[in-house]
Amino acid sequence: MARARRVLRELRRLPLDGQDRAVELGSARADDARELDRLPGAPVLVVTTRYFSAGRTAAASVATYRADTCRLTFGDAGDLEDRGHSRRRAS
Repeated sequence: MARARRVLRELRRLPLDGQDRAVELGSARADDARELDRLPGAPVLVVTTRYFSAGRTAAASVATYRADTCRLTFGDAGDLEDRGHSRRRAS
């Protein structure tokens, strides 16, 4: 979590050109399953977001959500509503 906070602080200093997001179905790996209170192999939604600055990838975030408690809402803001547990990683 400390690494994610550090990445977010650095991102605030950069002039961001944009982002893209991918949503895919997956199966919970052992560490994700433990965090999400599911069994390994349970269905999950994996949301990968890439942030761009100066034409290059400045950061990437991968969030894993329980498929049974997640609702995706698409609009201008690109919001993701999570009614349950999620596990996020930033790099």
